[in-house]
Amino acid sequence: MNNHQSNEIKLKAVADGPTAGAPGEAGCPAAALPCLYYDNCIQKEEKERRPFVRLTPSQKKMRAKVIIATEWMVWKYGLEKVGLLTLSFGVPGTGRGSFETWELRQQAKEWEFVQSRWHSYCTNVVADRYADWVCVFERHRDGVWHIHVVVVTKADIRTGTDIETLSNYKLPYWMRRGKHLRNEALAAEWKELRLIACRYRFGRVELLPVKKTGEAMGVYLGKYLIKTYQTTEAGQRRRLVRFSKQVSKVIVGPFTVLGLGSLIHRTRLAMAARMLNLSDYGDFAEYFGSQWNHRLKNTLLWIPMPFRFRKGDFASGVAALVLKRYAEYPKEYLEEAGQRKIDDAARELWRMLEEGLEENSEALMKIRARRLGDNFGDGPATAEDRQDDLFADPLCPF
Repeated sequence: MNNHQSNEIKLKAVADGPTAGAPGEAGCPAAALPCLYYDNCIQKEEKERRPFVRLTPSQKKMRAKVIIATEWMVWKYGLEKVGLLTLSFGVPGTGRGSFETWELRQQAKEWEFVQSRWHSYCTNVVADRYADWVCVFERHRDGVWHIHVVVVTKADIRTGTDIETLSNYKLPYWMRRGKHLRNEALAAEWKELRLIACRYRFGRVELLPVKKTGEAMGVYLGKYLIKTYQTTEAGQRRRLVRFSKQVSKVIVGPFTVLGLGSLIHRTRLAMAARMLNLSDYGDFAEYFGSQWNHRLKNTLLWIPMPFRFRKGDFASGVAALVLKRYAEYPKEYLEEAGQRKIDDAARELWRMLEEGLEENSEALMKIRARRLGDNFGDGPATAEDRQDDLFADPLCPF
């Protein structure tokens, strides 16, 4: 077979297509090369952003109570005797990646287990060892609970302690755990706590002095509290903050967190009281009952609020001045639709008031006498409104 005949056979094989046979043999297609159908380049995974959730009034109060409690503890016992105790679940001596620690951390995702562990540790250790304490539960991204406790120690744990190095978690473990970084009282406290932690299945037990002030410590714990509130499933009620008996007596009592939201709510209350010709919204309980706030909440929300405040308007006092002026003369700031809404709110308030009072009662007659006329919202009368120039001599009766 010459070269010309060999070339004809090859061209015919290509034209007829592939024939059966082993891969790599004559007349068979070559084995397919390995291909990547996906891009498996090493990339940094973007952290999942938690949706922003507004705190409820009770959650805001609890955060404020934590700040008040830490400030009070520093004021009473001194900054040098207040520290932050951090408790994490783990089996001491087994290592962070051991099966025993992993199994325990799976149990630490259950709220009932964590609560029972804390109750045992608090009753036998914290309440007996420290004068006062404030406990805040934190839930990490993996679902495991951690416990932060502000405690009052018997000795000074701050003087002579290198707080900056101890709290710098960017450094290696061995660099921020040297004995020379702690004073004698703090070193002795760490030794005792680590021995006790073995019996309560806490792997990491760390006590650090207050770095700056009691308020800063309270704000720091408040961030953990807000993060946990945002990750808590709807419909689940958990006591994420616990106080010692003495601290509870200090922060007991109802109060309202001072903020822009509460200022707007009080402005609407003042406007509602003025619609009913009452001196103050403190009289609402007399006419609407003890649950007046619950009964009037929908009507109060119907009162329009035409302002959008910026971030620093409340702290600078601008919001308070604007809202005070708006409460006195609301229709000056409203368009026609807003004026109709505020008139509807006034009529609804009168209807609800008369429904709550008995017919022909003394209270009903008293409140009806206070009813405003059609000129609600008008400003004070001026010289032009009085039209004194129509009279030749105002002193002459004829």
